[in-house]
Amino acid sequence: MRKAKFQIKGMNCKSCASLIEERLKKLEGIIEAKVNFDSQKAVIFYDENKINEGKIKRVIKEAGDYQVEESSGVAKENFSKQKTSQFNNLSISISIVIAGFIIAGAIIVVNQNTKTSLRETNQQAAQILPDTNSRTQSFPEQPGQKPVVEFKITKDDHVRGDFNAPITLVEFSDFECPFCARHYSTMNKILSEYSGKVKWVFKHFPLRFHPNAQKAAEASECAAEQGKFWEYHDKLFENFSQGYSLEKFKQWAKDLGLNSGKFNDCLDSGKFAQKVQADYQEGIQKGVKGTPATFVNGRLVSGALPYEVFKQIIESLLNE
Repeated sequence: MRKAKFQIKGMNCKSCASLIEERLKKLEGIIEAKVNFDSQKAVIFYDENKINEGKIKRVIKEAGDYQVEESSGVAKENFSKQKTSQFNNLSISISIVIAGFIIAGAIIVVNQNTKTSLRETNQQAAQILPDTNSRTQSFPEQPGQKPVVEFKITKDDHVRGDFNAPITLVEFSDFECPFCARHYSTMNKILSEYSGKVKWVFKHFPLRFHPNAQKAAEASECAAEQGKFWEYHDKLFENFSQGYSLEKFKQWAKDLGLNSGKFNDCLDSGKFAQKVQADYQEGIQKGVKGTPATFVNGRLVSGALPYEVFKQIIESLLNE
């Protein structure tokens, strides 16, 4: 077993680091991989009999057209069987330190000097809650916290649930984002548990390092043109594990009973490319830096946080 450290230049969000880490872990021969967004570094333990550093560096580079260099002053290390137990202990320690980052999704903002656990992540999310003892108090401002923003939601938007519901969840999402796929089930549960009280508004935020995200978003808009945005939205996330391609986008439209000729022409022409990018630009203006990003009555909640966190926020708003 060997250990290698790489400097990765070009990562601009925590979801970038998470994506690289996921891709590395899928490779045969990778024993453990940790990618740190703040330091822009990757630490990889691998079996040199199954994979070499050249392939590892290539996979990292292809995840987002990054520049990958060996960390300066770091010697390659060999690990004997006797050190395996030490490595296992190290892996456990590292996993504990970054567990909060992983479960929160791509873009949980944390104090760089704090080792974040799941409990602490939930506490950070809870900081956006109003004081339930005061029915008139708005969300308290925290240092570095984004302000409450306003959205003009109309029936031209993609809205699921009661349009007049008191709680509005505006989600900026990327169909090719693994954290968004995880968040999809959370959003469905919220809508089911708070029927009539919550509406879900979907907006596009395709990340540049996801090669099929833009076209997936355009495909959903082509489906919307035929009145089946949400059906197509669900089809994309439910087939996330299969991977995406133009052929699959067209097949899924056919499966949903859409007019294939009209859908295919729409997708091939890029008819809704600007509409998708308009959503993206709106997200940038509202403070979105990665996906999923969910605004709960105007307050940004970043990452694929657990259902219980959203439940606490929604309950507090409903009790105001």
